[in-house]
Amino acid sequence: MQQTGFNRLLAGLFFIGASVGVYFQFAYHKFLNNDTLSYINLAERYAAGDWQHAINGFWSPLYSWILCFCKLAGLPFLPCCYIINFLVAGLGLYVLCKLAQRYITTPVFYYTFNCYLLLLLLFYAMSALTPDLMAAVFCLWFLLLVTDQRFEYNKQMPWWAGVIAACAFFAKLYSFVPMHLFMGSWLLLLLVKNRSFKSKKLILLIKAYGLFILLSSSWIVAISLHEGKPVITTAGPFNHYFVSPDYGKGFPTDEGLYAPPFNEAYSAHINPAHSLDQYDWSPFSNARNFNYQVNLIKASVRKLIMNLDGTGAKWLILLFSLLVLAINRKKPVKENCDRSIHKIAWFFVCYPLLYLPLFILDRYILTCIILFHLLLFFAAQRAWNLVNKKLFTPVFVLLLLLSVYPFLTIGYRKLTQASGDYQYQKSFYQQLPQLSFLKDQSIAVYPTAMVEATQLCYYFHCRNFSTWTDKQYQSLKKFNIRYLVSKRDLSEYPFLLKKKKLFLVQETVYIYEIQ
Repeated sequence: MQQTGFNRLLAGLFFIGASVGVYFQFAYHKFLNNDTLSYINLAERYAAGDWQHAINGFWSPLYSWILCFCKLAGLPFLPCCYIINFLVAGLGLYVLCKLAQRYITTPVFYYTFNCYLLLLLLFYAMSALTPDLMAAVFCLWFLLLVTDQRFEYNKQMPWWAGVIAACAFFAKLYSFVPMHLFMGSWLLLLLVKNRSFKSKKLILLIKAYGLFILLSSSWIVAISLHEGKPVITTAGPFNHYFVSPDYGKGFPTDEGLYAPPFNEAYSAHINPAHSLDQYDWSPFSNARNFNYQVNLIKASVRKLIMNLDGTGAKWLILLFSLLVLAINRKKPVKENCDRSIHKIAWFFVCYPLLYLPLFILDRYILTCIILFHLLLFFAAQRAWNLVNKKLFTPVFVLLLLLSVYPFLTIGYRKLTQASGDYQYQKSFYQQLPQLSFLKDQSIAVYPTAMVEATQLCYYFHCRNFSTWTDKQYQSLKKFNIRYLVSKRDLSEYPFLLKKKKLFLVQETVYIYEIQ
């Protein structure tokens, strides 16, 4: 099969997969999570011109900016979130095909890589409605530009690279770290090699790096003025406090009652930046904290390795391939190797570094997951030409199938679970008309019912005062909360009057009025 024909087939498969995914999300009204609701809440503030509350250092702004335009165009938020995810996944697949054409030239490896990444992108497009996938795609697009041979003489490409790097930052503020580490170290390397600022490569890189700094500074200045001090993001300090050895609990809004910070806020989740300030700590203050930090890093490294490949099969392929390449490094190789792959590898190393002292989630390191597979297939392809194919081929196929199996298992389990979840979500949506009395009301949540309360905030503009954990009547009245959402029968509390009982698929949801 020719590469052009395969790319068309791949595009067709993506269109079919995306169409099925969008259909299920529209037909069954996929739930949004607390993060998505915060982005929507901020988009509403932008659309209303409420800059004081729209500018927020905790959440990355690009997703809310896009949703703001959707709001101004009269489009509903939740369906837009569904479509944005799949459009971004489609762009990601296109960028990855371009990268694969550059580094993976052997047809069997090229086909396998793209099919694998097709499943991966569809998987994440159907997962959380957050901008993590968008940030990953912008990072890949940036790498596509800076590793292009034309980057060294094309006048427009460095400017585009700077713009795309800034978009990665706006999509996920964390991207500020790997972008600076990557471009800063590259700039330093060129300075050491050339010992002059007159190098053409250096000037082009300075253009890209400078534009990235200029564009990202516009947002940094805005949130610094908003916070009253220099700050890049308020999520970083919050997460540092969140993993404090003296805290040891879940997310603050799951642990107690918190008032929304302003009248139009759906919940305190829109800006939890200062909710854990009292847990400020330093790993260098004493031996206990230092050892705790070391253990956090160890746990993060283990989690990173597991997220890249939980079976170890792909790690075996990669290590074996690198070993073959090391042994045969002095042998002449017929194929030309694009040495810009070293930039890909360095960005892969830079990306997760600031997550390691905190914690790792798979969607946080999606960029690394994708680049890991690109590096894996590149190394395996190079080793392929240096070993006995009669031995290497069956071993490679066996290990690759072994690595794909848990991915397919997780996908099947997710699909099976999603079918049940979608039925539940659809039944919840169908009974929403019965809950119209909740419009613009103050609500709280009994533990485990936060997801349902989040939907109520979206559809009825409720103000969610978070989680009622102390079981005390006074705490509810302190915030003048009128309704409590629960998935458990709370009839034993005399001050709770059962207002509505929803019989849903697999679950029962109770709405109590507080006397």
